[in-house]
Amino acid sequence: MNPNANANRCLLWVVPHGSSAGNVLRTGVLARLMDLVPDARVVLMTPLVADPAFTAEFAHPRVAFEPLPPHVPAGLEQRLLGMLQAHYLERRTTETVRIKVAAGHVGTAMRFRALKAVLGRALAPHAADGRWYDVADRFVSDPSADAVMTRWRPTLVATATPGLMFAEIPVLRGAARRRVPTVAVDLSWDNLTNKLLPIRRLDRLVVWNSTMRREASELHGYDPADVDVAGPPQFDAYFRGESRSARADFCRRAGVDPSRRLLTLTTIPAESYPRHDVVIDHLLDAIRRDALAAPCDLLVRVHPRDDLRRYDRYARVAHVAVEKPFRESARAGDGHAVDVTLENTRHLADTMRHSDVVLNVASTIAIEASIFDTPVVNIAFDDRDADARPFLESPLRYYSYTHYQQIVRTGAVRIAKTPAEMIDGVNAYLRDRSLDAAGRRRVVEEQCEFTDGRSAERIAEAMARQLTGGRVRPAVEPPRAAVTAR
Repeated sequence: MNPNANANRCLLWVVPHGSSAGNVLRTGVLARLMDLVPDARVVLMTPLVADPAFTAEFAHPRVAFEPLPPHVPAGLEQRLLGMLQAHYLERRTTETVRIKVAAGHVGTAMRFRALKAVLGRALAPHAADGRWYDVADRFVSDPSADAVMTRWRPTLVATATPGLMFAEIPVLRGAARRRVPTVAVDLSWDNLTNKLLPIRRLDRLVVWNSTMRREASELHGYDPADVDVAGPPQFDAYFRGESRSARADFCRRAGVDPSRRLLTLTTIPAESYPRHDVVIDHLLDAIRRDALAAPCDLLVRVHPRDDLRRYDRYARVAHVAVEKPFRESARAGDGHAVDVTLENTRHLADTMRHSDVVLNVASTIAIEASIFDTPVVNIAFDDRDADARPFLESPLRYYSYTHYQQIVRTGAVRIAKTPAEMIDGVNAYLRDRSLDAAGRRRVVEEQCEFTDGRSAERIAEAMARQLTGGRVRPAVEPPRAAVTAR
């Protein structure tokens, strides 16, 4: 694509890693957007341009690619950011932030925080309106991002988040300087409550649900009219009634015995919970002792940011299979090195559909399991029982986080503070899968909000309205009724 071609509309879309590509690009947002705005150019700015399979997949006469370099604040930018962070942390606006500060989470135990907070207040006089960076951005330049902005002259910049990923910041800063409209289109349900830095003020946010719209307004100064509720597009396929693999076919693919019940443990990154091996060992012990209500196999699904090598010792152990079912790709600035393909998403849907119980540590997977009406046991212990260590050092603290309290209060999950409680929870669900089903339905209602499989369409329309000045006919919104994907 010629950047100097005559076209009125150009979208510069920052896709920071493979998960964002899977969440938005591959759900149909890009294709729908290009249909809605047939004269628009789209520039995908992403580290995945180094992956030939990615660029071949999205090749199109109106699509171009730019690399997204990693960005780590340094020098003056780092000092200014520290002042703004100190000011933000003194407000401690959510229970999550309060817990992280009390626990001395990385980034919170800064030197001279009180003094930095005073300076931060001077740097962000309009913080109450969500404009934290207006002053600080005047002192920092980003030549590489500026060159991209000059080359393509975008009329809209889209990012995954409002600057919560460092790689997005230079582009958003460049857009602000040029007064180019901006929109964030891939916020997860926890992004507005659990971060230790203030978010940036964009022109629009596209969020999953009404709770997130309220958080954007009450916590970050956004006008609710500037926040579109679209639902999570990565779950669209779950609601469209697409056929799933037969259980026997799925079990063969995953390496588990289809004649046995299936427990699935989904991991999270080691920096958040390093002892999945403890959970695996207790589950295997229960399997070997026939302490479960039915014979079971265990499937360990490794998180994109978890290291598969940590599970090498289970490679030839009976009744356990370990998988990291993602395609390796170019490494992003945040260390993410996999691409989430449509095949990966279908496999996850099959996993949720055919699992009898899903176990995890305060994960978004609890929502996906709920969509399939699959019971969830949450882990709140590691090498010691939860009650045997201080709250701020225990994984039990995750269940007080603001976003996960939305799951806990529905009664959709059982929280295991000891290995014995975990086994009891698993057995209860193995005996009666319908337990806590009402809570799971409520999770779907509150977190997904839409169950029509058209969230990607709503996101594309929100982006198209920004590109065209509002000249896009909205999709018809059917009644919002919670359904499961059984």
